[in-house]
Amino acid sequence: VLFDGGGRWQPFQQNLPITPITDIKVHRQDLVLSTMGRSFWILDNVTPLHQMTATVAGARYHLFQPRTAYRMQYGSSGRSPSDPEYPPPGVMIDYVISGSVGGTMRLEILDRSGSVIRTFVPDSARPAEGAGQGMRGPFGARRPPARLERAVGMHRFVWDMRYPGPLGPRTGNADRGGPVAAPGQYQARLTIGDWSAARTFEIAIDPRVAADGVSEQDLVEQLRVALEVRDLMSEAAATLSRVRTALSAADVSAGTRETLRALDAELATAADMAYPQPMLVDQIRYLSGMLSRADQAPGGEAYQRLAELSVWHARIVTRLDAALGAAGER
Repeated sequence: VLFDGGGRWQPFQQNLPITPITDIKVHRQDLVLSTMGRSFWILDNVTPLHQMTATVAGARYHLFQPRTAYRMQYGSSGRSPSDPEYPPPGVMIDYVISGSVGGTMRLEILDRSGSVIRTFVPDSARPAEGAGQGMRGPFGARRPPARLERAVGMHRFVWDMRYPGPLGPRTGNADRGGPVAAPGQYQARLTIGDWSAARTFEIAIDPRVAADGVSEQDLVEQLRVALEVRDLMSEAAATLSRVRTALSAADVSAGTRETLRALDAELATAADMAYPQPMLVDQIRYLSGMLSRADQAPGGEAYQRLAELSVWHARIVTRLDAALGAAGER
């Protein structure tokens, strides 16, 4: 690879095996090589090479301009080493660190209005998720979450295009598992100590989804409803936590304890039955999964079910407040 019109070539082997190359092409901003006996080798997204200049090379820190990302959901890794490895779905955010990192470091994702919707810090990775198959995508185990690296060198962080997930004991925290962002304009802002840079980028609708008749506005509405469901899931989990905290108190009266147990049974699915009836928390979780299973406008049933579950939760909160208030335990 060269950056000076042929003056000086530099090695760019990466993890390409030593093998004869029969053809090379830059296709849709990816570098594609056909090899003799090693099939195809693709280096995903070479746009940082197009942006490389002497100024960038000499900068202490630099955030590259992300290319447009397509809103797609699929597993990127196969079940075995012989399976194809696909680029992870998400926004590829490239940055370079040429000197030691002084002070705090964070990467923020902002929506069109300038509101921060995700914040990442170094060493914030979490365990890998299980296997699954996204719409129009190959089956495979999902990769572990991307890491925000602070070492000297070139780094690529992939935002999975998701909002924070719901709070709750079974979800762990609100960091992952939230709804997928709708098509539109977003911004990546990298801060290292007192240095900061921001780049605006686009998330585009999957053209195959658009060809099926789904509009960007459909996906904006899907995100809006999905965030409502996520928030309801967080609220229901918080209510369940209140119930169980009150139950653990030693001085709870017998009548109050009976009410709390009844509320617990409405909120949480029984764990000691072979085929238990899903209760409120699990029913909200099920609605969330059904709502985001495919790129499409929410159906009328989704709105109806969300309203029903919201009323159910509100009634539980009213009964809980009354029970704890009557006992002077709120």
